[in-house]
Amino acid sequence: MEQKEQYLSAPLFICMGFEIRGKMENQVLVEEKPANKNRTLIIVVVAIIVLCCCCIVAAGAGYYFFRANGSTTVFPPTQPEDSVISSDGPPAGGLGNDILKNDTWNVIVPASIGLGCDQPLSSSSTIEVLQQPDANGVWFEKWTVVCASGDEYPFEVQYTLDATGASYNIKPLQ
Repeated sequence: MEQKEQYLSAPLFICMGFEIRGKMENQVLVEEKPANKNRTLIIVVVAIIVLCCCCIVAAGAGYYFFRANGSTTVFPPTQPEDSVISSDGPPAGGLGNDILKNDTWNVIVPASIGLGCDQPLSSSSTIEVLQQPDANGVWFEKWTVVCASGDEYPFEVQYTLDATGASYNIKPLQ
């Protein structure tokens, strides 16, 4: 096979005033295969992305399923069997009317149970006026809840009168 001479000029050297000429043999170019490292990395990244997308879709489907089906389930409020709340009304005393005292008692009873009272007894509990109403219609009372075990749980109740009725703030004194 006859080889042809080919001249290779280098434009960079021509610009500088030089010219390179030489023989160049025809060589068969063999393409090298790229390393499989890049392909493996791409496969791993794509697999992770697909897995994350599947998790997001599953979480979204679960959220909407439970949201749609969970709202129809109503659990009735339960009361522990070992704590019996007396239903004979609030204790006597205080400045509020029966409605205000009942509302206050209905908040104080669960609060005293939460503090450890086994069974609040309204017949033994007391209401003591700590401060008479001032010009703004604010007064303070001390409610002492007596429990069947003999324990006592005192609460300070601040009442505030306004145009629509009365509001109250309750805080335990222990």
